[in-house]
Amino acid sequence: MKTPDPSKYNILYLDSGSGIGGGQRSLLLLLKLLDKQRWTPFVGCLGGSPFAAEVAKTDVQVVPLSLPEAHNKTDKVKRFTFSDLLNDLRQFRVILQLHRVVKQHGIALIHANSLSVALLGGIVAKLNRIPILMHKRYATSYGILDKICEKLLNRVILVSEATRWDFAPEAKQTLIYNGVDLDAFQASQTEVETLRTELFSENAKPVHSDTESTTPILVGVVTRITPEKGIHFLVRAMAELKKTSLNSAVDVKLLIVGGPYFQKDHDYLASLKQEIADLGVEDSVIFTGFLSDTRVVTTLLDIVLVPSIIPEACPRTIIEAMAVGKPVIATPLGGSKELVTPETGILVPPENAEAIASAIEKLAVDRERLTAMEKAARQRAEQLFCSKKNTTLTESVYTELLTAC
Repeated sequence: MKTPDPSKYNILYLDSGSGIGGGQRSLLLLLKLLDKQRWTPFVGCLGGSPFAAEVAKTDVQVVPLSLPEAHNKTDKVKRFTFSDLLNDLRQFRVILQLHRVVKQHGIALIHANSLSVALLGGIVAKLNRIPILMHKRYATSYGILDKICEKLLNRVILVSEATRWDFAPEAKQTLIYNGVDLDAFQASQTEVETLRTELFSENAKPVHSDTESTTPILVGVVTRITPEKGIHFLVRAMAELKKTSLNSAVDVKLLIVGGPYFQKDHDYLASLKQEIADLGVEDSVIFTGFLSDTRVVTTLLDIVLVPSIIPEACPRTIIEAMAVGKPVIATPLGGSKELVTPETGILVPPENAEAIASAIEKLAVDRERLTAMEKAARQRAEQLFCSKKNTTLTESVYTELLTAC
């Protein structure tokens, strides 16, 4: 194996890139903050994919690869189907592509951003005797595939305790939470009021005003529109709120921010709109569509909602909410129960519209508690979710693996 320049290393990042979710956004942020004096990044992903287009906007070179697309997850526990597995196996031809890329660019380390690419990258890493690590961004089990992958990896970066493998050596697993650029992930008051005007009226006033205001309390979910995110329970929660005394005292609006990926997601979006009509809450729900820059809408919201019905590893929605000082109402599944504390939000049982409505009502009528949670949320973000600190921690893992070779 060629000995790399000890002052600078070439790193190959692998991601299927079939969509832009939390994992891809986290990787894009890592690429942005990476110390380019020490590391030269290359990104292997599906050519022509949305993720490839985002990477192309940076100074990082895209390497088009025939990687397996992201799995269409449809079950709360079962995260892949037999056809998904067969499709992944057909992609083994990409091993030859990866091998050529490693040789051509003098790759010293592979960083895989998902299980499917870690399995393929792990084989290539073994063949070329270079280290490989995986960012483990899922909190449910892939069974035997997890165990095979663990044998191929030199290190696993966990994004929460909920992602820990109980069968893997502790020394092989490193906890580094997802991060937010706390300086950049801020929206100006002008940006916020501009969006408020677009969504509501030209004369909208700030929600937190010293004078009486008819501006609604804004609650919202910022995510891909797909069944496992539990958005339909938010729609039902809005119907529950209409039955309470809160309805006459405070106007609550639900913003659904995001778009669908798969056909099942488009079908789900249609079913959401039908349910909104059936429940008579059209005046309380606003679809914004996909927003590539979530800073402004997250800052606009008073309460961020994460009603997932399957365990998520480390929802970016939560850490971004905390970065701009917003309390979170979430289900205690996966990493969410680690991120949300009693000081920063409320955890509610999954698939329970009444509990969501009750939590919204508690915060909507108690501005003092809401304000205290805002401050605590920002403090927690500064302690755990600073992307600059977490990028440095990730680079320390690279250094450890490369010096051990």
